Amino acid sequence: MRAMAAVLLKDVVVELRGPMTTTALATVSLLVLVVLVFAFGPVWGQSEPTAAAGALWVALVVSGTLGGGRVVAVERERRCIDALVLSPLDRGGLFVAKSAAAFVFILVAEGFSLIVALLFFNLAADAALARTAAVLALGAVGFAGLVTLVGAVGGRAKGRDFLVPLLAVPLYVPALIAGVKASADALGGARLGEIALWLKVLLSCDAIFVAAGLLLFEQVVAGSE
Repeated sequence: MRAMAAVLLKDVVVELRGPMTTTALATVSLLVLVVLVFAFGPVWGQSEPTAAAGALWVALVVSGTLGGGRVVAVERERRCIDALVLSPLDRGGLFVAKSAAAFVFILVAEGFSLIVALLFFNLAADAALARTAAVLALGAVGFAGLVTLVGAVGGRAKGRDFLVPLLAVPLYVPALIAGVKASADALGGARLGEIALWLKVLLSCDAIFVAAGLLLFEQVVAGSE
């Protein structure tokens, strides 16, 4: 646990010293939301829960693709990944630490997106928004694990920057559909019990992605060294 916490803390401290990743993710999320606001054409003064839910999840996928791929790529820039692999920390623990870092970055970007959506889509800062935030956080868990694993798959391959969106987004489609449905219903006033089916789909996807990362990360990292 201490080793995993140390790797996570290192990623967070590096980001705090020069918040390039979170700044980039927040900027991209803002641009996505602005474009979708004009595309959906919400009526000012009226709440748009369905459009807001779709926009929030598009922002999550875009920011997660960038941020999640970055947490592994940054270790390869100066061959830091070699030192991490040789450390006493097992590779499953390394996957958990890097996924947690990706989750933190995605969560920061999504928090910014929620604030922007609150203004752009005329949402109310109430329990419905809190439930939506919980659904987004649940979706971010699985996506962080998925993009961390896929980012490691890219390794030193040419065009690795394109591999994360190319591989991760299609695999995430079932969770994305469930997340959009659950968020739209939550913003519309539905209780958690009323969206239990979609939450179960999200939880199942989270379990699959995290389990796949724990099982495959060691082979992926070893194969891409």
